[in-house]
Amino acid sequence: MILNTGQLSELAQLAETAAADAAAFIRQHNSGEIKVDTKHGSSEASSVVTWVDLKCQDIILKHLQASIQRYDLGLLTEESEDDESRLHKDYFWCIDPLDGTLAFTERRPGYSVSIALMSRSGEPQIGVIHEPITNKRLTAIKGLDVSGELLQHWSTETDKLYVMIDGGVRHLAEYQSVLQALEKEAKYMGLSGLEYISGAGAILQATRVAASPHALYFKLPKRKRGGGSIWDFASTACLFQEMKLPLCDAQGQVLDFNSSHSTFFNHCGIVYATEERLAEIVINRQS
Repeated sequence: MILNTGQLSELAQLAETAAADAAAFIRQHNSGEIKVDTKHGSSEASSVVTWVDLKCQDIILKHLQASIQRYDLGLLTEESEDDESRLHKDYFWCIDPLDGTLAFTERRPGYSVSIALMSRSGEPQIGVIHEPITNKRLTAIKGLDVSGELLQHWSTETDKLYVMIDGGVRHLAEYQSVLQALEKEAKYMGLSGLEYISGAGAILQATRVAASPHALYFKLPKRKRGGGSIWDFASTACLFQEMKLPLCDAQGQVLDFNSSHSTFFNHCGIVYATEERLAEIVINRQS
């Protein structure tokens, strides 16, 4: 089965409604104390889960269930076991009901709702992102451009190179050479220097790159399982595809968004950039 542009538009509208309802639920519970549970993860951020995450997943699936039946879609969602339907169906919904849960539990900005539709080959078809605090959204559809207010929400100075990076890792030795090279590149580009932005989930980190004149978000390969999963990058992969912005692994290879081996990207890393020359600094870090 191949979905046409009309069907993709219909499914995107469905995902927008699902994301909006989940975001509205999050806003109802974004103040006061909230009970935090843990799950198996490679870091504090990936180990945090709350009942709000689970309820948002239920809200989203209630909206999407009819489309799953109608189009025989697979499903991959952060808060449920991977049933591997994504490996056998022509398309699958990929859901992160509350990306940036740690930021949410700490009652600071940095979290969002993400819904994507991917083909079995791992090609992004739809990416929907909804930021609950501002109630702003973004929708990317393959071949049909990008809409929404979220990119315009972030205005950044044009004389800086913005580096979106996970908290703490910039002090690690393997990141230092990349950051030093980026400092040199910023000067070469005539910019005033680097500005680090951290503390948000992967979805908003990558989205902020797309909203910036000069920016980069990257994760280097590591042995320990983690490095983000398919649901952390699927919606923004569609965004970067439609904006024709660089997105690859840390070796410069095309990312596999539907690997049969793992949903994680720790083995290869990931690079989002506004310019190829910035991505190449990460790719050529050992040369």
